[in-house]
Amino acid sequence: MNKIVLLCFSLLLIAIFLTEQKTGIAEIDSSGDLALANKSPEAQIPLIKHADTTVIEMKTDGIKLGYSITEIQAKAGDILLIRYVNKSDMNHNIVLVREEADIRPVGMAALQADAVANDWIPKKEMQRIIAHSDLAYSGETIEFSFKVPPPGTYPYICTYSAHWTQMQGRLISTE
Repeated sequence: MNKIVLLCFSLLLIAIFLTEQKTGIAEIDSSGDLALANKSPEAQIPLIKHADTTVIEMKTDGIKLGYSITEIQAKAGDILLIRYVNKSDMNHNIVLVREEADIRPVGMAALQADAVANDWIPKKEMQRIIAHSDLAYSGETIEFSFKVPPPGTYPYICTYSAHWTQMQGRLISTE
């Protein structure tokens, strides 16, 4: 019995050790909507990978304003973990919005002083945002995760310094 408890405890410690600090799982907020993956360490929920986790790695290289993957397909309700490798000469992020009509308002609001202070995430437009990554500085790799929203097409953009006009992709949520 003691060996089983020790083995379980060891596996738990290994799972926690392998989980990066910047990874968080989206939660359902009080309105029933998906909440973003919070980047504050005290609000983080460690992600322990399970059968319903899809891992996507995307990157940006050089001075190109574009993601290496511009279409992601994932099953509604699954956990999507995006690993973003920024090999670009510039900073970037990934912001998933609810619909096409949200791209411009979120992108424009990200240029405001309060958004710049929040890593280019416009807090006044959070109702339009499903999830977002931290700002990935040049040469940095970041991860973030969230629960895939109901079936539909959801745009993602980079809100850093007006990159949203060119850096776009789509998450296609399926049943």
